[in-house]
Amino acid sequence: MTPDARLEVRDLPLPLRNTTGQRILRAPWEWAALGAILLAASGHLIIKLGLAHAVSTALPGPILGRILHYALNPVVLAGLAVYGTGTLLWIYAVSQRSISFLYPITALNYVIVATGGKFLFGEAVSQGRWAGIGIVVLGVTLMQFSGQEEKRK
Repeated sequence: MTPDARLEVRDLPLPLRNTTGQRILRAPWEWAALGAILLAASGHLIIKLGLAHAVSTALPGPILGRILHYALNPVVLAGLAVYGTGTLLWIYAVSQRSISFLYPITALNYVIVATGGKFLFGEAVSQGRWAGIGIVVLGVTLMQFSGQEEKRK
């Protein structure tokens, strides 16, 4: 492709197009919202990983000292950095679309964090909780379809 040629939908890799050839993510705010969701959920899971170690090494004492011990754990700090990066992407996305349209999408964090909790930390997730998460996903999907014609804030 020459430098002055336009990028066409057919030029995009397959994962970025649906079966009819339409681009799945069309605008930078969509990428920012997706990144914000993935980084926020990942940040939470990394923080949990760090806390699992920090709690086991904390000395008994005042709660403020223990909280400081947890917060200064390098893995917890890394999780906070990942989460913070997601927050920066979220700021950009919200600057481009109305928050009432975007915020419900963040409910997808429940899915990612619950799945991560189960498979990374061996947490029990009941069938009722999975059903609730499924209802949340259905609700997010319905809200996004209802807002497709909405214009930029």
